[in-house]
Amino acid sequence: MIRMPDTLAFRLTLWYALGLFLFLISAFLVLYFSVDSVFKARMDEDLMEDIAELGEIYREEGMTALENELDREVAAGDEQEIFRILAFGGAEKYNSSPSLWRELQASAPVPPGTSGEDTPLLFSATLAGEDTPRRFVSGKISADTVLQIGESLEEQQELLALLRSIFLILALLVIPLATLLGWLLSRRAVAGLKAVSKTAARISRGGLDSRVQTRGHGAEIEALSDTFNVMLDRIQSLVNSMREMTDNIAHDLRSPLARIRVISEMSLTNNKSVEEYQTAAAQTIEECDRLLQMINTTLDVAEAEADTGKFSVEDVDISRLTEDACELFQAVAEERGLDLHCRIQPGCLIRGNTNNLQRMLANLMDNALKYTPAPGEVRVELGCNKDNLTITVADTGVGIPAPEQERIFERFFRGDQSRSQEGCGLGLSFSRAVARAHGGDITVRSQIDKGSCFTISLSP
Repeated sequence: MIRMPDTLAFRLTLWYALGLFLFLISAFLVLYFSVDSVFKARMDEDLMEDIAELGEIYREEGMTALENELDREVAAGDEQEIFRILAFGGAEKYNSSPSLWRELQASAPVPPGTSGEDTPLLFSATLAGEDTPRRFVSGKISADTVLQIGESLEEQQELLALLRSIFLILALLVIPLATLLGWLLSRRAVAGLKAVSKTAARISRGGLDSRVQTRGHGAEIEALSDTFNVMLDRIQSLVNSMREMTDNIAHDLRSPLARIRVISEMSLTNNKSVEEYQTAAAQTIEECDRLLQMINTTLDVAEAEADTGKFSVEDVDISRLTEDACELFQAVAEERGLDLHCRIQPGCLIRGNTNNLQRMLANLMDNALKYTPAPGEVRVELGCNKDNLTITVADTGVGIPAPEQERIFERFFRGDQSRSQEGCGLGLSFSRAVARAHGGDITVRSQIDKGSCFTISLSP
């Protein structure tokens, strides 16, 4: 059993060829029957005119003149037209082709006048010995005389046969050529899809830097390739972020795990006092707590970014929350020799999660105090209107290098200035995820040795 190719190009070609064939058939049938109908109408019109003209000759010039005219018509037409004149009641007065008219006797309709009808009668019949039918008219030319005329349809049939032959030749020539053209066009149409498929195959083998180039294949294919390339850019960015995050996690986990191992090895040595074992246990717990905090924060960031955390949402008085944070960090600022100034607009409310908003604000204020040497200043400002709520945390600290400002919100990223401080590089990632989960974002402006300004924009 022959199996047809199951490809888009083959299906497009098949539908194109089938559509073209149906169109040609429809066009031929319309043309064929239109020509046939026009020829019949014109022949009927000519026969009716002949009846009228010959009847006029009979009435004005008599029977002899009519017979002479009919003889001239027969001689000139090579029996394309045949004539017969009947007296009232059916007796024959004139017959141009007795043998042909004799064949019509049995099947001919009753002539008008013999049955009381005065309107000429039109009909078709095929006579014996002839391959093509004739068109007949039978009409009264006087009160007791009937004229019958029969005209051959041979020319009409020959033209229709020529039309059929032309259609057959066209079908045999045009359909294969059109099918070939359709195949070429369909292959060109799906060339862009093949390019996307080949690129996807290269990507499946690890070539994430591959991109689709389909210019010149049409707007639809170009839109598909552009969307596919954007998706690839996003995937490559995510993969690179995952690789970098994995490297950072490995780096940040290695230090506490190494310390736990050292503490454990030292505790296994002989001649240790109870106090030393207790100290080792406490240090091990501290390192474990640091690891757990890192893991829990990573999960919190992932949930906030995916918006899948089952956080309770309530009306939060962000003004009161910011005041509490300022009171909490005031003692830390004084201990480090820093000035903490808070300017808070009262009555700012937001729908959100209180705990996450507290952690977001605490992360930013803690970083500002941590990276600002004494004497320095940290300013916290809160303002709101019906469309927007803005919290600004600015400091006069060490600042952030321009290349690092785009990366400080990435998970586990730690700049050169932060490597001497405790932390795991998740605070700003979590803060931005919380801000975006509340319909806002965090931006930063910073200059080296002049300080940084973090701006939180939230949707009330």
